[in-house]
Amino acid sequence: MPRSCTICSHESRDEIEDAFIAGTPKRRIGTHFGVGEKAVRYHIREHLPALLALARDAERAARADTLLDRIEALQSRTEEALAKAESSDNLFATFRGISEMRHNLELIGEITKELNRTPTLNLSVNPEWVELRTVIVAALEPHPEARDSVLRAIRSAGNGNG
Repeated sequence: MPRSCTICSHESRDEIEDAFIAGTPKRRIGTHFGVGEKAVRYHIREHLPALLALARDAERAARADTLLDRIEALQSRTEEALAKAESSDNLFATFRGISEMRHNLELIGEITKELNRTPTLNLSVNPEWVELRTVIVAALEPHPEARDSVLRAIRSAGNGNG
């Protein structure tokens, strides 16, 4: 039966973790909180990395929210400036405002993941893949079962264009 972590269930778990992060030696932490040094070492090795990863992700999300808020505030100011430019019949300023709004909207789309600029690669029409597939199928000609199996795997892995 796996042993349970005494630090995870300890009433001062947060203080124990804070003490470790602050650089307090494990033996001193154990003595101060009435737990063994081995328990502190086990908890730090087995549980703290996952907690730190969660904290890092939460911090990144908070930073992204702050950035999004700042860009949306900038977008509001850009909209106001564009409205003034349009009312003054200044075409240069109007088109400049439209350009800035487009840039702001692109940033907002990237942060909110509504705009994905990750390039996609369609292997089924890639000349290198077509050549490699032809070579593989030709090499398997003497082995029809293996050839059919590979062709089925290729077709099922993609979008049916294998």
